[in-house]
Amino acid sequence: MPTTANISIEKFRSGSQSAFKNLYDKYYEALFLFGQKYVTNSDVVEDLVQESFIKVWEKKSSFYHEAPLKAFLYKTVRNSCLNYLDHQKVERNYEAQTKTDVLSEDYFLNNVIEEEVKRIIADTVGKLPESARAIYLLGLKGLKNAEIAEDLNISINTVKTQKQRASKFLKENLKDLFTILMFL
Repeated sequence: MPTTANISIEKFRSGSQSAFKNLYDKYYEALFLFGQKYVTNSDVVEDLVQESFIKVWEKKSSFYHEAPLKAFLYKTVRNSCLNYLDHQKVERNYEAQTKTDVLSEDYFLNNVIEEEVKRIIADTVGKLPESARAIYLLGLKGLKNAEIAEDLNISINTVKTQKQRASKFLKENLKDLFTILMFL
């Protein structure tokens, strides 16, 4: 039941918690019912109204009369509700598009191809000699030749040689894969 508690704007502006509580008690129920005209989910409306009170508290020093403060609360609740509804619409559209995409044959084929390519590359990299594989994988992580040499306690020339051998091996063993991918 709404209360007719008096609000001292001066006290509210100065940060009085009791004045804020009076404001909250006076307008909460009306704002909640107003918000439900836009959004039917009570929990969501409750959160939006709470956020509106937080916003009014943050701007408390800019209110000199109760009428603009009340108007700010109503506008904030309305805008928050409309933003929520817009966000819900975007989510529904995204979910519908995602569902359509997931059910499509292209989505299926693209994912099969992607996973098969990953598997083939991983298998091919796994066939590299252990030292070349370690160097190649560190290079893929972004390490420079000098860093790899230091980490593995080998010469920088060894790193360069092993990288070249690994690249040559991978190119030879994956050339058919690259040709197939070009057609896809």
